[in-house]
Amino acid sequence: MKTNRAAAHPSRTINISATAFAALALAGALTTGCSTNKTLEPNSPAGGFDRADTNHDGKLSRDEVNVFLVNQIFDSRDSNHDGKMTKEEWAGGDRARLAQFNKRDTDGDGIVAKEEAIAYGRRRGLSKELMAEADKNHDGFLDRAEVQAYYASREGPAN
Repeated sequence: MKTNRAAAHPSRTINISATAFAALALAGALTTGCSTNKTLEPNSPAGGFDRADTNHDGKLSRDEVNVFLVNQIFDSRDSNHDGKMTKEEWAGGDRARLAQFNKRDTDGDGIVAKEEAIAYGRRRGLSKELMAEADKNHDGFLDRAEVQAYYASREGPAN
């Protein structure tokens, strides 16, 4: 009889889902101007890579990737775009996600401010996992070619 491992470990399912979402957000948003646009535009000033590269050095640090990913995820869930996420916005009716919300709500006020989300991302280290996989030359940064290769490994080559 097969057992449902995801059901046995719901927090693992949430973490895997968050990692998968973050990977797709990074891959899609860093290589295009719009995360739903599948055309690679790594040299476009309006592209995600340039938005993520806040110090404009042509490469992304782990912190730049973290802040960019948190912003992508946060903004996708902050339905009223007020810079604060409520439990309802985070969980979307899925009570299993409330524990994840509570980990981010460090001051316990029932709201996750973007700063709390960024701090959680730095502690949790989703960007660390992504950097380890995408940083092929192991210099601690992602250049445009590495982002393109990472995107292609997740989504396939650009149309």
